[in-house]
Amino acid sequence: MPVIRKLDNYTINQIAAGEVVERPASIVKELMENSIDADATAITVEIENGGISLIRVTDNGIGMEQDDAEISFQRHATSKIASAADLNQIHTLGFRGEALASIAAVTQVEMITRKRDSVSGCHIVNHGGKILSINETGCPEGTTILVRNLFFNTPARLKFLRSPRSETAAISEMLAKLILANPHISIKYISNGKTVYHSPGNGNLLNAIFSVYGREVNNELISIDAKPENDIAISGFIGKPSMSRTNRSHQTFFVNGRYIKSNLLSQSVEEALKDHTMINHFPWCVFNIRLPANEVDVNVHPSKTEVRFRDPNRIYNLLMVSVREAAENKPYIPSAFSVNAKSENESKQGETAEFSRENKPVRDSRPIFQPEQTEPVNNISSGIQSSIFIKEDYPSPLEQGESSKSVHIKRDIQDNLFPDSGMNDEKDDNTIIAYDFMKMNIIGTAFSTYILVESDNRLYFIDQHAAHERLIYEKLKESVKNHQVLSQQLLPPYVIEVTHDEFIIMSDNIDSFKAVGFDMEPFGGKSFIIRGIPVLIKENDIRQMFRELLDLRNSISGQERLVLQEEDIIKMSCKKAVKAHDKLSQQEVRSLLQDLGQRKVPLTCPHGRPILVSLSKYELEKKFKRIQ
Repeated sequence: MPVIRKLDNYTINQIAAGEVVERPASIVKELMENSIDADATAITVEIENGGISLIRVTDNGIGMEQDDAEISFQRHATSKIASAADLNQIHTLGFRGEALASIAAVTQVEMITRKRDSVSGCHIVNHGGKILSINETGCPEGTTILVRNLFFNTPARLKFLRSPRSETAAISEMLAKLILANPHISIKYISNGKTVYHSPGNGNLLNAIFSVYGREVNNELISIDAKPENDIAISGFIGKPSMSRTNRSHQTFFVNGRYIKSNLLSQSVEEALKDHTMINHFPWCVFNIRLPANEVDVNVHPSKTEVRFRDPNRIYNLLMVSVREAAENKPYIPSAFSVNAKSENESKQGETAEFSRENKPVRDSRPIFQPEQTEPVNNISSGIQSSIFIKEDYPSPLEQGESSKSVHIKRDIQDNLFPDSGMNDEKDDNTIIAYDFMKMNIIGTAFSTYILVESDNRLYFIDQHAAHERLIYEKLKESVKNHQVLSQQLLPPYVIEVTHDEFIIMSDNIDSFKAVGFDMEPFGGKSFIIRGIPVLIKENDIRQMFRELLDLRNSISGQERLVLQEEDIIKMSCKKAVKAHDKLSQQEVRSLLQDLGQRKVPLTCPHGRPILVSLSKYELEKKFKRIQ
């Protein structure tokens, strides 16, 4: 009996479907690419239940005759190429002829299509790869494809799908890329009956960016339109340093209009902007690179998001030089305030219509600047208000994610003579006891970062940022635990606009935000209005704080994460403590030390960096050879 056997067509189609159809977003991508290749100028995508129950893609493209429509459901049937030689000159997004066959193999598909200038169209029903009916019908020019009940005939694969909201977020993220790649096409995206994105399709990339990210990014973009060589053109935008994120999810690259994922292009942009980007942050960018079709191989993977360049070093260098020149020609000078109040009001007036459906006024979204206090300061929350409000949030090297082990301060033989050292006597308890730093001699600050305090036998170096961060963290955590979180109202409220996948995450975690003191709610479209923030936080860039929080979803082993824990929000809130190099007044230093001495807190900040180190008198005298 032969061991090797030829597989039947049904099994072959199931295997092919496993490569092409991974999740609903894969189906939307393939159908969208077919519509784009059909010269459509308007495409509507509708989904229900995260695309698991229904996906409908409608375009006004060239349509198909009945015979072509029937053949399109067969494997490797395509109008894009005719021979192997054409693979070296691919000008379309699709070319493999596998999409419709693979989609139909695991779903229930209906196609309604009419070729331009034809009198009537046709209606085809295909379930599980088998055509059930073909009928003549009246319909508009173009093609509509309905996909229902994904994996209805392979329930084992259905179990591997994520929640409908997670699948919706994946579709939203993918459609955002396609909108940016095709600013000349009006793309409308509807999820569960609500319009999420609707791009104008006027050919302006900036308007496409507004459709996805909102108009508030207008002043944070630097345009690039370069032609470094005759056969290569680079166009798009880079974000100013204020737009940088803690992961690469907002780096978008297109090659000849095709969305791709490329470590080569990411590294090129990051190298060009390394002097403008904070450590552990990545530039925001949208780029389209035009080059001859024979200079790039797109036949690498069935998903067609990976490409190979004939000369990768050349592409790397040309992109790096173009980005670097654009950044140098438009240097970024941060403002003391995040956004000028007047310009913010003017820009918001243009957006009034966008939010009018909610009948809510859109006002300036920045907290009002409070002048420096002259009264005596009673606590650290109010004591350093002016320092936090007027300084730009550039973190210190310690704040930028450098890992550090908790510091256990060791005692030497001299400690027996001076037992009152301010440290806990328990061997493994790495905490500060309730010790009155105010009774010690406060020498001052070093490098506007470290507070120097002297006791009888020991000199303490206290990191002002780490100490303040730990205090805020402990206070906020205790308030959450005791359900006693106090919020301070923002006048005027702050309106933040996010992408749809980010909107889903914030909606799902709204209770966590409220639990730690944020007073916020949806504000129409993809926006949230933030009316209050925790009273312990003095925040002057709320947008950046929420960006960092949203980036946490991809920070764990590269896995998507739709749940933000209260701990995440508290830690991110604490990053807005007083910074290194912030010059504190004598009163502010005393207030910080007073709060530190009144609490038993761990010797590390919430991220694991040490709060203080000490130098004993004995160690210092040995350095000066006063003791042998």
